[in-house]
Amino acid sequence: MNQVEFLEKWTTEKTSYKRWGDFVVSKISEELTNSGFDIGSFIKLPPKARIKDDNSLIDKAFYRPNKNYSDPYQEIEDKVGCRFVLLLVEHVEAVAKIIRETKLWDAVECRHFSEERDKDPLLFTYQSVHYVVRPKQPIEFQGTQIPCGIPCEIQIRTLLQHAYAELTHDSIYKANKDIKSEIHRTVAKSMALIETTDGFFSEVSNKLTGPIETLDIVNTLDSMYEEFMGHKPITFQKSSMEALDAFEELFECNFAQRMRRILSNEEYCLPDLIKDKSKDNPFFQQSISIFTCWLLIERRATLKKNWPLDRKIIEELASTLSVSLDDY
Repeated sequence: MNQVEFLEKWTTEKTSYKRWGDFVVSKISEELTNSGFDIGSFIKLPPKARIKDDNSLIDKAFYRPNKNYSDPYQEIEDKVGCRFVLLLVEHVEAVAKIIRETKLWDAVECRHFSEERDKDPLLFTYQSVHYVVRPKQPIEFQGTQIPCGIPCEIQIRTLLQHAYAELTHDSIYKANKDIKSEIHRTVAKSMALIETTDGFFSEVSNKLTGPIETLDIVNTLDSMYEEFMGHKPITFQKSSMEALDAFEELFECNFAQRMRRILSNEEYCLPDLIKDKSKDNPFFQQSISIFTCWLLIERRATLKKNWPLDRKIIEELASTLSVSLDDY
């Protein structure tokens, strides 16, 4: 296949490749959401499918000195690609797991920085995880028929790895001039620092993860609020998270059962109380309100000692429930 034939074929199939990339981004994002990840905060740069520029593709297929393709159109696997940029190294594996387990495509891992480190532990260079995925069956997406077998390259990396790649990819590794050894050494030192910092970030994240995160307390409270109030709560505010953090030691596996027992107790009529107060107080439009009621009934001494917000909230609530905070 000569350049003219290559470009004619690419022009004909370009839309299918773009739609395949769009589908891959959409599917991975959907699966991350289904797995409980908040896409807005989990992914640090919006993932987008990008097709190669015509000139860049021709250059790679026919002119790159280190590329010896026998069938460049079939062998070039990044005609369309997408990238997922995340904060922590362990987040990379979460995306990789989805890619490997999705049944709609065949996935081949082409590059993994942890394996490269194991093979050459003294080398500090570009780090990323690369997969190539191909649809097992034809897929129709956004009005376009995507044939089976066409490739899409997926790159997964941390935010720091991405910064390194952005700096070095074109300016060093694709440069047409000789790069001085001191520059290569400086770049290698920067990657060593990035690898160290990625490790520190993961260590900090792990140490900050407590029972609130492990037991998914916010979602538990939100679900319970919707169950008893008949509608979804508004989003947890920063002050409410502060209140939740103040009582972190109270959360354990049976917490939801204990909460439900109090909310179901007709003696307190908590759902009606919260509905009434939510009319003019945003605090009771959040699921932190049902937790506060539980504290007032079950852990009054702890509530009085550790409550971090305006005390009028718990004083008025205690008065409504005819319980006293003065006994503790």
